[in-house]
Amino acid sequence: MAGQVALSQALSYARDLKALYEASQARERDLATTNDRLCAAYQQSLRYAADLKKTYRQLERSVLQSLLGLANALEAKDPYTRGHSERVARSARRLALAVGLPPGSAETIAHAGLLHDLGKIAVPEAILRKPAPLTEEEWRVMRQHPLTGAQIVSPLECFEEEAVIIRHHHERPDGSGYPDGLGADRIPLGARIVAIADMYDALASDRPYRRRLPQGDVVRCLREAAGRTLDGRLTTAFLALISDGSPEPGL
Repeated sequence: MAGQVALSQALSYARDLKALYEASQARERDLATTNDRLCAAYQQSLRYAADLKKTYRQLERSVLQSLLGLANALEAKDPYTRGHSERVARSARRLALAVGLPPGSAETIAHAGLLHDLGKIAVPEAILRKPAPLTEEEWRVMRQHPLTGAQIVSPLECFEEEAVIIRHHHERPDGSGYPDGLGADRIPLGARIVAIADMYDALASDRPYRRRLPQGDVVRCLREAAGRTLDGRLTTAFLALISDGSPEPGL
């Protein structure tokens, strides 16, 4: 009798263990199914993210091309400045990389170089092409172009950093620049880089009021400006880039 009771209990335990095992297996299958679904959802989200990134890049390129169209239209009016922005962009990119900035930051600075004079679209052509020194009133108009350029670009979120550089590319380390009179390290790094590239190309190119300067004179002017109207450390790095003696604007 006792043996039958023990056997009955053993069979009951075996059935319970089997039920627990089967329930555990079912939970594992459910977890595996859930995991597969989560993995599939994750992969789908990665594809969505990649598509969104691609769309964003395409939109960014389209906006940049539109802005460049405006900048090119401005330069097309003036044979003296044609190609200026492209040369400034090339010089700015090269200097940014030379001082250790990552490629993405260098590209942002190059974009700002391409668009740095966009605000001149609001400056009368008579001022832009005047073959003589500007009057104080004409300078007041001319000094608005960094603000105008930044106002054109700043509503575009993908060009937020470029807008800051455009606004401040005429600031000077000694505080004598415009529009905000910033000095030294208060001037964004990208703006300090574009300022050097801009001054280099302006000196090394023909302008309505003077012929281009010889390369030696350009170098001398940059050295004199270093630490005053141009960042000293960055100007030294830039001069090292052009030390091969090439007179070609834009490196």
